[in-house]
Amino acid sequence: MPEAKFIVIYDTFCGWCYGAAPVFDALVETETDVEVLHRHLFEGPAAPKMSEGKGAQILHTIPHVEALTGQIFSEAFKENIARSETEILASGLSAQAAALVHDQGPEKEFALRRRLETLHFGEGMSSTDRQAIVDALIAEGVAPDQARRIGTSDLEAEAAAHADRAKSLMAAVGSYGVPTVLKISGDDVTQLDHQAFYGRPEAVRANPTEL
Repeated sequence: MPEAKFIVIYDTFCGWCYGAAPVFDALVETETDVEVLHRHLFEGPAAPKMSEGKGAQILHTIPHVEALTGQIFSEAFKENIARSETEILASGLSAQAAALVHDQGPEKEFALRRRLETLHFGEGMSSTDRQAIVDALIAEGVAPDQARRIGTSDLEAEAAAHADRAKSLMAAVGSYGVPTVLKISGDDVTQLDHQAFYGRPEAVRANPTEL
């Protein structure tokens, strides 16, 4: 029986991904073979303006996410992001940041994800704040000249390649949203019910094969 591999497909600024973060972090902390892929969910026409309904939808969903997962959305996030008249929810810069550290492994990519989540969901940082994302990369040990690649066409292409692979994997199991967690055993690809572990990441940490 081949050893299973897990793939976590996420978007840094997706509220449900933030909710599921403790489960995913627990999985990465084990010795299980895990790959993480940034989906780049909010782009182009799918990058919504908060004042055109997305903000109201987020505010309506927050209590549900908090109750299920225990993750808290700050008042700064609600005020500066969800209730903003100008904020656009975009994934381009966070996808590029993830691509920049992807080859360093899931621990590094998720350390960056956690830092950006704290800034966004905790401190109300805009998803389009390039300088804040560059600073976050540098704080995670990325060389300043590399961090300043955020916004360049070559890094955008790298991020798109990761997102395209994520989309292909999701299509294979009929998944259309993030987060998506896949288990791969040989030629078998299965979508897992990660929601069953909301609020109890210790169960994943103790026995990742339960997923």
